[in-house]
Amino acid sequence: MAIKIKDAGLRLRVESELRQAFVDSCRAAGQTAAQVLRECMRQYVERARAGQQDLFAERVGEPAAKASLPRAHAKQRRGRGSRAKR
Repeated sequence: MAIKIKDAGLRLRVESELRQAFVDSCRAAGQTAAQVLRECMRQYVERARAGQQDLFAERVGEPAAKASLPRAHAKQRRGRGSRAKR
């Protein structure tokens, strides 16, 4: 699969404790926070387009871990350091 160029950014404000817990959870899973957020966005859009009423519900017959955190794009950015805080 070809790597797509990421040409847009998204900035959001969250509590620092939530951010740190999220980053720690992502690292424990061997992924970056950006990878997980991109995959969550892809799933959300896919489910919305399919007309799923509850966009955060699991897919029928699929385990929760598989439905909520697929790793299709986990290797795209592995090995790159994080950017310094601005």
